[in-house]
Amino acid sequence: MEPEKDNSKKNYGQFILSEYLTEMDNMIRTLTLRGMAAGNDGDFETAFLHMELALWMSKCLENKCLEATLLNNIGLLYTMQGTWDKALFTFDRAMEIALAFCRAQDKFLSVLKRNISCLFDPKITIPGDPDTD
Repeated sequence: MEPEKDNSKKNYGQFILSEYLTEMDNMIRTLTLRGMAAGNDGDFETAFLHMELALWMSKCLENKCLEATLLNNIGLLYTMQGTWDKALFTFDRAMEIALAFCRAQDKFLSVLKRNISCLFDPKITIPGDPDTD
């Protein structure tokens, strides 16, 4: 007769991992909200700092759909900053990832396409542009 295996260590390890992943998700969410709020306030240095950290964390988690979402948000920040070439590059990277890795991508891709189209809309103004203020 074989002795029973003690699964309590394995279950505890899974619990710790689950808690860790939940905390990482919460931190990414917080960084994203703070980053976008800073961008809305015109503080792009803080905005990009928060968003780049959130992006790095998503890469550590190997969550490609989250990575695409964060790249989309970074693209929005570049658009708000008036850095159109970086915005287009970032949106393009987000679309590549979404097409390759995200299951429910139709809605996300329509958001990305709309964001990209904003780059070509003459009604979009750069925050703080003296010609439009």
